[in-house]
Amino acid sequence: MSCVPGEAMVKGDAVIRALAFYLPQYHATPENDAWWGAGFTEWDNVRAARPCFVGHYQPHEPHPRLGYYNLADPAQLERQHRLAARYGLYGFCYYYYNFSGKTLLETPLRLINSLPDITLPFCLCWANHDWTRAWYGQSKEVLIGQEYKLENAAKVFAGLLPYLLNPRYIKVARIPLLLVFNPEHNPLMPEYSRIWRELALQSGLPGLFLAGVESLAIGVEPERYGFDVAVEFAPDWSCAALTSDAGAAPRVYDYQATLRNMLLKPAPSYTRLRCLFPGWDNTPRYKRAGLVFDNFSLGAFQYAVEQTREQSLARLPEELRYVFFNAWNEWGEGCHLEPDKRHGFMPLEIMRRAFKG
Repeated sequence: MSCVPGEAMVKGDAVIRALAFYLPQYHATPENDAWWGAGFTEWDNVRAARPCFVGHYQPHEPHPRLGYYNLADPAQLERQHRLAARYGLYGFCYYYYNFSGKTLLETPLRLINSLPDITLPFCLCWANHDWTRAWYGQSKEVLIGQEYKLENAAKVFAGLLPYLLNPRYIKVARIPLLLVFNPEHNPLMPEYSRIWRELALQSGLPGLFLAGVESLAIGVEPERYGFDVAVEFAPDWSCAALTSDAGAAPRVYDYQATLRNMLLKPAPSYTRLRCLFPGWDNTPRYKRAGLVFDNFSLGAFQYAVEQTREQSLARLPEELRYVFFNAWNEWGEGCHLEPDKRHGFMPLEIMRRAFKG
């Protein structure tokens, strides 16, 4: 699909728009009650985190202006979206969990889709990995898995459609933007892409603009999945600068060196939208089996934001000038633009300077 200037960017505009991945967790669900205990949310892991080595920054505590919020509260959702807009975020990319028509963690998304006081644009990323007893594949016990069958493509699309039809939904050349987190997991991905595009047209949409997240498989041509573009994931594990000894637990990487390696990556032959991260530490979830990016620096984050912004201006057509951030609120992975007690609002202030206006 060729790109022409559309609703995503005004022709001649030199603005880069920042999108942040958003985890719709932090509210009780029947499934989490059954799997992890009554009232469980990601905050349980965050609160229980402890340092694993000298100088290890844990736990990450939300800034007092945030607190340990509940995303089933409409007032909290409205405050959160106002905060993001105030500091220059163009919109959110919400993770969307759909297992052949069965959805999880959808309460905040349904509220966001309907609340009139939330005006921030958004798109969705189908988080198509299995739901296991531990995140990121460290446990083989599948609590609810994906079944890739042709008839299930329509079931996933039916769940997506109410969001795709929202006037706030982000579009590229007037076409709704949809991401898939692990396209390489789906052996029928090209067929899903074809079916989704046909269903979009039948639903009155002008089609779908499909993007695959390079979360694990890096360097795959988007056309192989029937997609239009790729979205970089941060941290890019192929660029991660390991500093700990072999066998150390947790494994420790250098944050600043990893950012430098990512900035120096050559541009691929296909279109790739860039992504940055304000830190990473998933020991709240995995304890000593986790991965930690040490040596965080606000200056390094600011430099990476500015350089990625300029690279995107130079490499991308106007309608695709987006930079993704991982993430707005991945507190269990130590990966959040939302303010904490240590760095406060400074990461957001860096965002404001780079993207506001």
